[in-house]
Amino acid sequence: MAKSAEESARYIMAIFQRHNTRKGGTILMNNLTLPFVQDGWTLEDLEAGLPYAVEQGWLTIGKESKFVTLTEAGVVVAPVVNQPVGREHLAS
Repeated sequence: MAKSAEESARYIMAIFQRHNTRKGGTILMNNLTLPFVQDGWTLEDLEAGLPYAVEQGWLTIGKESKFVTLTEAGVVVAPVVNQPVGREHLAS
């Protein structure tokens, strides 16, 4: 079943987070394509999610569509993954 454009865009943001990308950081388009396919998404999902993320101001796409850049707005919506656990969570 196809995902919505928003779901796909949020997954793109998760990929940026996995790469520990900061505001203004770029990812090659190929580094988005491969995780989509490997994680059970389709290229159509990616093609729907990219324009949505750009419209939301989360990403910009380079002139030749080879690079995707994370914006400040994108940093805010990127999911927090691999957050270190604080000491209070380690106590049993």
